[in-house]
Order: sequence, then structure tokens, then C-alpha cells
Amino acid sequence: MTMDTTADIRQPSESPSPATAEPGPVDFFAAGNLDLVLAVLVALGLPLAAAWLLDVTGGAAAGLALYYGVCCVAIVRWRRGTLGYHRVVRWPWLLFAASLITPALIATLNWQFLPRVDAPWLGVLLTLLIWAPLNAAMEQLAWFYVLDAWRFRWSTGELRWVGLAVGIVLLLALVALIHIFFWSRFLPTSIESAPGWSVMAQQFLYYPLVASYWLLYNRSRSMWPTFVIHLLVDAQLVIIARYSLLPFL
Repeated sequence: MTMDTTADIRQPSESPSPATAEPGPVDFFAAGNLDLVLAVLVALGLPLAAAWLLDVTGGAAAGLALYYGVCCVAIVRWRRGTLGYHRVVRWPWLLFAASLITPALIATLNWQFLPRVDAPWLGVLLTLLIWAPLNAAMEQLAWFYVLDAWRFRWSTGELRWVGLAVGIVLLLALVALIHIFFWSRFLPTSIESAPGWSVMAQQFLYYPLVASYWLLYNRSRSMWPTFVIHLLVDAQLVIIARYSLLPFL
């Protein structure tokens, strides 16, 4: 469906509520005070809640349901009116090619320092074909909502820059905390004998990786290019470690 994008460049006070607005360009939505609260709860509360569910249930399934079902789909679809998987009119090929560098560097480090789990092939294939694309499609929906809830709350004045700064901090906090408190509990990580520089390098690489996700999303006005890069990151983890998520559900 072709849409008039000029209709969406409005002050938040002039826009319909996020729950009722017709889905528009993914780089704007009429954020309100409720979105500020939800963004903080997702960024700071989700990692702790997912970790608690992991402890209580003894598996990752409940935490994944909270993460994907509630925070990535339900909240984002309710507040933004769209998940952002629109057809890409013009694929940002140069930016996309540059974005491949970071996954390649991460895979290179993983090939040297990631332990081989050597799980049964059925579990590996199911993890590769189901979890990897599901995670690649879901995670950044919550990440970008946390950023944009604050980025778009105010459109003028100093509060606009304050909102942008808070949104960036919350985005980075969510990415870091969900990996520290949740993913690191059951996904393969670098072996203990790996040199310190490799561990630091891999942690550092996730910041330009998230930045490339966001740039692809905004340049293409669609989640699809981001999904492809994220899928490559998840797939190399599964393939190199020969990892299966099934025992941890």
C-alpha cells in the first residue's frame, strides 16, 4: 500500500494515539508518557524478569515468551501500530555490505574461541531453523521501541535531545542486561582459556552491530535488512558451536 509520508511528520500532540493511529513510516510514531514508562520497564525490568523466570521454571521458555511475545510483539504492535516489516522500496546495499563486516569479525573470533557443544544434529538444525530466525526477527523490535519511545516523545527544544540521550542509554542498557542476565546463562560463550583481548573485542563489537541494525532500519524504513544481518549473527553462533537450545527450554 502506498502511503503519503508527509502526513506523519507532525507534532506528537497533533497525532492520533499510538493505539489507534494508522501504521506509517517506521521512523516515527506519536510517543506519549505511557511509552516512556513502558520503555524503562522493558529496558530495566525485562532482563531481571527473564532471569527470574529462568530460575523459577528451570528453563528459558517462559523468559523467551515474555521477551518475544510481550515485549517484542504485543507492546510494540499496540503502541506503534506496526512491527515494521514493510516491503523495502530501496535496499541500502552499501550500508548493508558495510554491516556485514561486524558479523564476519564476530564469527572469526567465535571460530577460534567458542567452545564446541557438539549437540545432537536434530537439536542443532531445529535451533538453526526456528530459534535463529525467530530471535533475529524479534529482538530489535523491543530494542528500537525503547529508543524511539524517548526519541519521539518531544520534537522541539532541549527535551528533544534529552529524550534522544535517555533513549540511547536505555537501548544500550537493554542490550547489555538481557545478555548478561539471560542469554549468557544458556548460550555458548568464549572458553575460559580465551585471551582477554578476544573477549573484550567481541563485547565491543556488539555496539557497532546494534548501531548497524538501527541505521539499516532507518535507512530502509523496514526491519528486513536488520533481520538479515541479525540472522547471520545468530546462525554463526549455532553452527560454530554446534549448539542446541532444546535442552535449555
